[in-house]
Amino acid sequence: MFTDKEYNQISEEVYWLDPKHEDYDSTMKTGAVRELAGIEYKILDVKHEPKNGMQAMAVAPVVNGKVDTSQVVIAYAGTNSSDKLDIATDIQTVGAGSDKLKSFDWFEAPRSTDPQSLTAQQFADSIRNQYPFATITTTGHSLGESLAFYIAAENKWLNVGFNGPYAGSMMSKDGKKWAKDNPGMFYNYRNRNDAVGGIRVTGREFALIIDMEKDGKVSDRLGGAYHSLAMWKFDKKTGRLLIPDNAFNVNAIKKRAENDKQQLLGVLSSTKNWMKFLRNKLKKSGGGLSANEAIFLDSVEALLVLNAQMSTVNATFLEAESFLRRQTEKAEQSWQKSLRAGTVLGHDLSDSEVLDALESIGVSESIISNQPRERNEAKIAEYREIASSCDTLKTEIHGSIEKLLSVDQQLAKQFQPE
Repeated sequence: MFTDKEYNQISEEVYWLDPKHEDYDSTMKTGAVRELAGIEYKILDVKHEPKNGMQAMAVAPVVNGKVDTSQVVIAYAGTNSSDKLDIATDIQTVGAGSDKLKSFDWFEAPRSTDPQSLTAQQFADSIRNQYPFATITTTGHSLGESLAFYIAAENKWLNVGFNGPYAGSMMSKDGKKWAKDNPGMFYNYRNRNDAVGGIRVTGREFALIIDMEKDGKVSDRLGGAYHSLAMWKFDKKTGRLLIPDNAFNVNAIKKRAENDKQQLLGVLSSTKNWMKFLRNKLKKSGGGLSANEAIFLDSVEALLVLNAQMSTVNATFLEAESFLRRQTEKAEQSWQKSLRAGTVLGHDLSDSEVLDALESIGVSESIISNQPRERNEAKIAEYREIASSCDTLKTEIHGSIEKLLSVDQQLAKQFQPE
């Protein structure tokens, strides 16, 4: 499954779809394969809407040379300060919840067009139609995260994003209710000193507000340093976003742990709603389900439930793995501290004599450092074995679905892009 670090880099690269952005990359197009956080991804589709300034893309990982479309991320681009349409969206859509986007020009009459929120939903609908048995998640930064949060709430998906002002002004009553009932589906990481991401007072209960232990200079707050994607740090092994262990972050640490526990219920709720939609769609063609249609629905449900379980288990184990690695580091530091103390106290002893003296009182590298490291590595290996088994099962189910669609053309037509 996707890690926080991968979501972060996807949120950065979606900006590059914008021809007006300083990092515009013309190779960012449908079908391109790119490397993000050391993992290959294929761009499944892109959207650039010149009328309102929205950019978005959908990506899936490449696993063993094959695109794994059982898991898809939709990313939305944030504000480009040189694009007046993005600025207007921040004010009119995110701020005021307007269902139209008005643009102004000194020499022309005001014009209105569909807001980015509507285009964002249309793109999400297109991806859902193209990949009906995918587990879809959303991400973005700043304005992009506001759009990603909104789309996740309206479609009952998981959202992992960064520095986004609360999207409540865009959301429907149903979207707000679902978000309230499933808070574990939203990981909007916000910096405590970010004046942009925290501009809205409402919606703080959906954000993980983190003190990154910087000095909090006003110039940095207003200048955007604390709003940057580059501000975030990640565990090098797990890709999990690092939350510094300090008094302010107690709530963020607790909330993320609660999210990890609640996530399964939210994803299963989403799966149930989507399966109901698919079942009704198939029944429209003939009033009942054929044998192949029933097998198809069972396989899709099994795949989505497995993805739901793995997304939760993965988050929990990533947290556990990060904790175990920190404990291993602390154990090594403890041994080095003991070794230094022994060297100071026995300054007239050789290195081997110091080690013998420490061991005589039960202090050794094996006990303090090596044994904890071996135990922790064994636990991490157990998780990886479980994850590998689930990935194999997921690939087998995914393959059976594709095989069924290839032999039943009538069934396949039901799931061609509209």
